[in-house]
Amino acid sequence: MNEEPTLTRIRNARQRISAKCGHDPEKIVEYDIALKKQYQDRLIPVDTPLYQRNSILQNPS
Repeated sequence: MNEEPTLTRIRNARQRISAKCGHDPEKIVEYDIALKKQYQDRLIPVDTPLYQRNSILQNPS
């Protein structure tokens, strides 16, 4: 397994989230949906073309 620090941090975060939700997939999805609602103003829609996403990141309005 790759031991790159960034990947290790991601794996640890995923493990903590899973444990917080009792390793229940439905609860993990509910948690994910709740976070997306909470931080919706920070998220960029996936259906936005990459060139638009980059311009949004560089020139936030």
